Amino acid sequence: RWWTNAITFEEGEATFQKYFDAPEINGPEGSLSIVRAHDGFIGKASGVCESFDPRGHRGEACFYNYVARWRDQKPFSGMHFFDWLDYGTGRSLFERNKKKNFLPDLNDDMVGQIPDEGCVKKKFNSRTVHFFNDTERQEHEIYLSPSEDGQKVIARYKQSDEVVGPSSHDHPHLYMFDLNKQMYIVDKNLWDKENYGAIKHTAVLAGRPALSAGEAYFKEDGVIWGINYSSGHYRPKVTAVTMMYQWMKDQGLNTSAFNWVARKQWSTKDCYETDWKSFEIHAFDVRVLEKTCREVTKSPTWTFKDD
Repeated sequence: RWWTNAITFEEGEATFQKYFDAPEINGPEGSLSIVRAHDGFIGKASGVCESFDPRGHRGEACFYNYVARWRDQKPFSGMHFFDWLDYGTGRSLFERNKKKNFLPDLNDDMVGQIPDEGCVKKKFNSRTVHFFNDTERQEHEIYLSPSEDGQKVIARYKQSDEVVGPSSHDHPHLYMFDLNKQMYIVDKNLWDKENYGAIKHTAVLAGRPALSAGEAYFKEDGVIWGINYSSGHYRPKVTAVTMMYQWMKDQGLNTSAFNWVARKQWSTKDCYETDWKSFEIHAFDVRVLEKTCREVTKSPTWTFKDD
């Protein structure tokens, strides 16, 4: 764009570094964030692009391809990434040739990241993630309580006091657990996909850091059957299970009332190898978290989910 000054490649990467270091995105040590969830510059950049995208939070997955192309320019265009993406040569990348159905070859370091139909620019530009505002977020905030016999844990929405609806095993509800120990459930059966697109974990907290992210399985009457930790945006570790388990213990809930659906590679060994003292999560006493971690990984309802 004519009104922007040319920058160096180093200045362009420095802008991304500011995104990586932004407190509202990175979060305290021990939390989950879209920065910590990714490895390498391109991975981290693709993660934060969704949050900082000026065109309305286009989906993270395709940004990997575009960031790699932006870095690989020879000579460098002198444009910040988003300017290059929408006003420079990036605006025409990955467009399909009508005759040959062609997509440009990717570099060796991009093997496995070949763009699909969704990364064609027209579709990429139209498929955005709807970030919740405060009012929308509050509509999905839940609280937990025991059943009358104490053998089950029931989730209800705070605003309406209605129980969370049932889910299927193949399509559990999405949840986020924020830094203030507030939990939000998005019932996929009720989500307005036609108007807002597919629901993503980044949507609920508007890309901000969290204590946990994943999916929750529900029976009738708001009864929780299980909680998993599947989130491509946040990629929880066993520490996320630990903090959620401690949160429920602190409320006097029956932590064996439902399944803790862990990753197959998680084990008690991770509890010993985690540097709990480095955590800066003010919502918990980190001195007790290692013990809690050992407890949950040995729970009778500790089960596994295929990765």
